[in-house]
This record gives sequence, C-alpha cells and structure tokens, in this order.
Amino acid sequence: MDYQVLLNNGQTINLKNAEFDATAFTATLNDQKITFVNIGGAIINKHIIVSVLPMTAV
Repeated sequence: MDYQVLLNNGQTINLKNAEFDATAFTATLNDQKITFVNIGGAIINKHIIVSVLPMTAV
C-alpha cells in the first residue's frame, strides 16, 4: 500500500508499496527512549510527524 507521511514543516514523505505495521509504529512513537524513526529510509525526529495516511485518503 502507498502512504503519505506529513511533517509539521509542511513537507511530505511518500512511501510506495510500503508495509506499515500501525501497532508497532504507535508503540515506537509512544516509547520515550526513542527520538528518531526510520521512514522509507529517512531518519527523522518522531516529534515532527503530523500524520501517516494511506494515499487513498490524501
């Protein structure tokens, strides 16, 4: 499935044919010891992620 990640600076990361485990991703975001996440090969600060939506919803 294709996803779009919206960042708080208005930029987006488009993920094509990505496998996305929402449960694992949510656990990672809620882990206070983790500051950065890997999204599509980009290492970003988890605090700038606004949303992760299927491209069909964008």
